[in-house]
Amino acid sequence: MPGRSIVSTTRTTALPSFFSRSRTPSGRKDATINFSAQTNSRHSSNNKSSMNYGSHSLLKSLQNINIALKEASLGSSVSKATVYRYSSFYSFNEDQALKAICQAYHQRYLHLTMTGDLLAQFQTRTLFPLTGLKTRDLKCNVLYMRPCRFVPEEMKTSNVIDNLCYVLNDLSQTKEECLNGVAFIANLEDWTMKNYSHDYCIQFMEALQGKMVPTKVELFLIVNPPRWFGRIWKVMKPMLSKSFSKKVHIIKEQRLGDFFMEGYEQYLPMEFESCGWRQTEEIVEDYIDMKQYENEQKLTKRSKFSSDCII
Repeated sequence: MPGRSIVSTTRTTALPSFFSRSRTPSGRKDATINFSAQTNSRHSSNNKSSMNYGSHSLLKSLQNINIALKEASLGSSVSKATVYRYSSFYSFNEDQALKAICQAYHQRYLHLTMTGDLLAQFQTRTLFPLTGLKTRDLKCNVLYMRPCRFVPEEMKTSNVIDNLCYVLNDLSQTKEECLNGVAFIANLEDWTMKNYSHDYCIQFMEALQGKMVPTKVELFLIVNPPRWFGRIWKVMKPMLSKSFSKKVHIIKEQRLGDFFMEGYEQYLPMEFESCGWRQTEEIVEDYIDMKQYENEQKLTKRSKFSSDCII
């Protein structure tokens, strides 16, 4: 069954005339989001692509999108980092990236802050990043979910979708992160049908495939599923594209070491009895504290800037 699309009630921006012109996808990235020509002339030592990440064609492609955004009245409201993030998600296809920015930039998913309902959602310890953990090839950052902590009949689906999008945004801060994408672990221990609804599943699968925010999920591990999970998988699988389905692995926790870097155990929650070393509460509290501190620093800088302007 195909997943339904989520239609936002927020306004979208009309596509500029530039959008209809023929353009060629170009190269990719450098290590951090810095768009100076000097920085983009460097190459990552881990780059296996035939594309030149710092090529003139990449710079030209990004410039073309920025020009088109000005024609669409978005102008400087879209940061260069956001342009790069969308461009890398769409494999540097200018048409697709520009269309996605114009349609989605005003939606709230790109602009979430950890306050109010979202903060309360994080405190449920349902979904959070495993800071420091990488996949076996040392490329992808990792986020973790314990679906048994979410009960659709008692909780808002929008809150857990916001939770997911916030973490995806947070793990897409550099060029390297945008290109490499993320790995997602769903620990289905203690998961029952009370933790499932069809609408919730559709929205979550769409978010994992980039329908809400442009982050590539390169690995999706479904860990410790119940014996009857096959029935749910028959419903879930048609919601996934063929390419995304290839990224899904249904495993027992004893196989986690096949997918993650050496020493991965020290980053996993103790909820994995055979291989997790950290307290879940500690992981979540540390992450919340870090994000709230970062928010305070941003607010302080804005306040100082406003004061300087007044003076």
